[in-house]
Amino acid sequence: MLKRLMASLSRWLANDSPEKRRAPRLAEPSLLVYYWDGSVPEGRRIRDISSSGAYVVTPERWYLGTIVRLILQGYKTTPQSDGGIVSSRSTSIPCRVVRHGSDGLGVEFLFSTPDEQKTLQNFLAAIPPINGYAIGRLTAVDGQALVEFALILPLLFLLIVNAVNFGSFLFAWITVANGARTGAQYMAQGRATVGTPTPATAAQITTLITADISSPLNRASLSVRVCKNNNGVQTCSGPGAYVPPADPEPTKYVLASVDVSYSYVPLLPLWDFGALGIHATLPPSTIHRQASMRMLQ
Repeated sequence: MLKRLMASLSRWLANDSPEKRRAPRLAEPSLLVYYWDGSVPEGRRIRDISSSGAYVVTPERWYLGTIVRLILQGYKTTPQSDGGIVSSRSTSIPCRVVRHGSDGLGVEFLFSTPDEQKTLQNFLAAIPPINGYAIGRLTAVDGQALVEFALILPLLFLLIVNAVNFGSFLFAWITVANGARTGAQYMAQGRATVGTPTPATAAQITTLITADISSPLNRASLSVRVCKNNNGVQTCSGPGAYVPPADPEPTKYVLASVDVSYSYVPLLPLWDFGALGIHATLPPSTIHRQASMRMLQ
């Protein structure tokens, strides 16, 4: 779903909609279309036309993707008040065959420059109106683009907010995990180290972890519990009810364990209905990581 959304967004930004028939169209315009296929050109009727493509009534069945140059010509002249007649206008434009029908084929107009597109729009606007409706009224798609933008903007905003919050959650998870490992490693360094320093106390370990985990937003919720399992005798310091794991060789080693808990809150909070389990972004949650190391007695 996300892939389709991003593809639609890319096409919208590039103004390259795959379905050109979505543009406003006018049926039965006062136009004839000519193309050269090796014989004498014959005017063909256009069933409908827009600023991006047209449907040509023709017995030809060119392959999809075939490039052909069409000449559009108005077959209705405009009388003037002095009795004169304004001859019909014409324009030439390259097209690409995009679909086949039972009585003809659909083509997509190809514009190499914005001026060519403007020329076609001016040509369509100059065609005499049919039943009171001029083609020029149907060539603008600014309103369509505005509606598409209004529909996709909330989804884009929601995607950006969730990307930021998910990144902050991963950052907090990695930081808490690293803090637990750092505390366990610091705790394991004791009498087995050169110089036989005094083993670190639970307060020193807690201070080390608290200083290491200082970047997350809700760092005041950080909770550190330090435990030691010495031949089945467990001593713990810190809040929580974390029970350290059992050591399979309790007579040879002292098992040092550090438990770190952190209450994650979204960096960019949005509305949510917790009772219904509906959240617009990542809800507040608890990140809990543990690390254990053996200490030589």
